[in-house]
Amino acid sequence: MALIYKIVALLSLVVSFIQITLGGFVRASESGLGCPDWPLCHGQIIPPIEFHTLIEYSHRLNGSVLGILVTILLIICLMKYRSEKQLTIANYSAFGLVVGAGILGGITVITELAWWIRLIHLGIAQILAACLMYIVWQFLFVNVRNVHIDLSPIRAWKWKMVLCVSLVFLLMLSGSYMVGIGASSSCSSWPLCKGLSIPEGLTYQVHMGHRYISVLSLAFVGYVAIELITHSNDSRLIKRIAHSVLGLIGVQIILGAITVWSGFSSHMKVTHLSVATLVWLSVILMSILVERSFSKVAFDSDMTLKKV
Repeated sequence: MALIYKIVALLSLVVSFIQITLGGFVRASESGLGCPDWPLCHGQIIPPIEFHTLIEYSHRLNGSVLGILVTILLIICLMKYRSEKQLTIANYSAFGLVVGAGILGGITVITELAWWIRLIHLGIAQILAACLMYIVWQFLFVNVRNVHIDLSPIRAWKWKMVLCVSLVFLLMLSGSYMVGIGASSSCSSWPLCKGLSIPEGLTYQVHMGHRYISVLSLAFVGYVAIELITHSNDSRLIKRIAHSVLGLIGVQIILGAITVWSGFSSHMKVTHLSVATLVWLSVILMSILVERSFSKVAFDSDMTLKKV
């Protein structure tokens, strides 16, 4: 049963990432109303094959698969791991989030793609992915023994990790807001907008606001990652994750520039969102590992899975 749970948890995380990527493709290709009704598509279970319909329908099918996987996770958890409080809460949260995301998906169609509904929809999808990352971590790294590392050189490390997570989440929501109000393609130059750091006009300012949030968020996360690399000599895992975060930040900055230079092609927009999601998940994992590694509670007191 434990092996089945591990496999389903990993699949859920992967399918969650695919769902976010597909959602970005739906938006970038303007296929949101490829299925103008909900829960059916053109009043049918299997709709006619047409580009926009196929894109939106694929997004819905993938979401259905995700819902089934998360439901299976919850059932197994209640059957085998009910006594593990944190894991149970994470599974209930994932189930509630996937149901909420499905309902919001329907509301998005009914409201004809209201930008604020889509923003909430993305936020829930990213929180769901974070929950699934936590569940996967419980199983993949449960046997890892991290030593207690001296955190005295890193001041207020708990708040720094909270701020890292919050800033990356804000960054993704600001990108969704920018796209939602039609400001994503307003600045056709990089790093400045029309040669100005603060251009006139709401759409230009919203676009540049997203860039400034990107600089603030990624710079701070990068700074924290470098601190962890410097002071985590006894934890190879944390150093590897911190290096991964730094690498993804570099890739994301480059992709942001290429997205502008490419004339905001739909493929670059989707890639940009996908890497942003990887940054988000990496920061979530880094935060979990740091909190557990430096906790005064012994790692051995954490959940021990029963082998079947």
